[in-house]
This record gives sequence, C-alpha cells and structure tokens, in this order.
Amino acid sequence: MNNLKKTSLKHQIAGEIRKAIFMGQLSPGEKVTETKISEDLEVSRGPIREAMQLLVMEGLLISTAYKETKVSHITTEEVTELLVPMRVNIETFALKNTLPLWEQKDFDKFERIVEQMRRAAIFNDHLLFSDLDMQFHELIISSSNMSNVESLWDGIFNRIRLLFSYQKEQSLDLQKHTEDHRFVLDAFKTRDVDEAIQSLKKHIIETNTPVNMTNSHFRKH
Repeated sequence: MNNLKKTSLKHQIAGEIRKAIFMGQLSPGEKVTETKISEDLEVSRGPIREAMQLLVMEGLLISTAYKETKVSHITTEEVTELLVPMRVNIETFALKNTLPLWEQKDFDKFERIVEQMRRAAIFNDHLLFSDLDMQFHELIISSSNMSNVESLWDGIFNRIRLLFSYQKEQSLDLQKHTEDHRFVLDAFKTRDVDEAIQSLKKHIIETNTPVNMTNSHFRKH
C-alpha cells in the first residue's frame, strides 16, 4: 500500500485497503488491524477506524463477535442465489430501457473497453481486466440514466468486484472472457432488444458464477 496524498484521508485509506483486497494482498478471512495499517500508511488510527467502518458497510470487511475485523468471504449461495440473479435483473432492465436510444458513440464506448480487455488479456493482467470488465457492465447501467437502477447497482458493486478478484485465482481464461464480451456487444449492435437481453443474461450466468466452488474463498453455509 502506497503513501497517501492529503485529500479525503478516510476515503483514501479505504481505497488503499480496497485495492489490497482486490489485488489479493489481503486474503479472505485475514485479520485487518488499525495498528498494521497505521504502520503501513504512516497515518493516525482515527481515520483508519472510519475507513474500516466504511468497508464493513460495503461488505468488503466483516466485524466479528470478538471485535476483530477481517476480509470478507463470499459464499456460493450468495453468488448463485443473490448476486447473479440481481445482476441479471438490474442489467437487463437497464439494457431494455436504454438500447433503443443508443447512438454510434455509445457502441464506440463499449468497443474501446473490449479492445482494452483484449490487450489486458495478452499481458495476463487480471487486475486491469477485472476493472475493465466492471466498466463494461457499469456502462450499461450508466447509459440508462436511471438513478434507481444506479443505486441498486451501487449496492452490489463491491461484492461483484470481490467475486471477480477471487475468480482470477481460478485460472480465468482472459482471452475467452474477452470473446464473451465481444459476443455480447455484437448482440447489442443488432439493436434487437430480446436478442441482446438473452445474450447478456447468458453471459452473466455463465461467466460470473464460480467455476470451481471448492475454491477456498467460496464458503457454504
């Protein structure tokens, strides 16, 4: 974790911890202490405590009964019964309402992301690839200009990103994943709403469900 610039200290600290989780520097179940973070970032413990509380609210950290704070796990049930169905409903709803309004410039934005994904895949850059993957799907949401949809998405964003960071350890085929996004974009370009929705739904279900539920990061109740 890098030294911090003097902006909003609480949010910068939260950003550093968040990045460490997504990069795998902090593992699921690992204890996170104010003392260790204070030493790493050379900041006082007050804003660290506030940052950790923020990450607990985001679902990236959990507070235990023993007043410890640990990196959150994600359960197979949460993925298959909550996150994936919510994503399907939120993203397809946004797509249905926004696809008929898209212009060429909107499709170009998706094209640029897919091209960046292709390059990230060449260099096997999982962290960048995950960021671009999220950008692709966020673009569907933001293009809808529907604040209620954006609020729902914001509520699950970090859990989805957490899932992505765990999936990278399952030897995710980045080239194939890029092609999956290309197929989805091609369906968008037909402007056939039903075809686009079915393609997006299939993509979410097939690529965002853990392929190996025995991975230590995924727990069963």
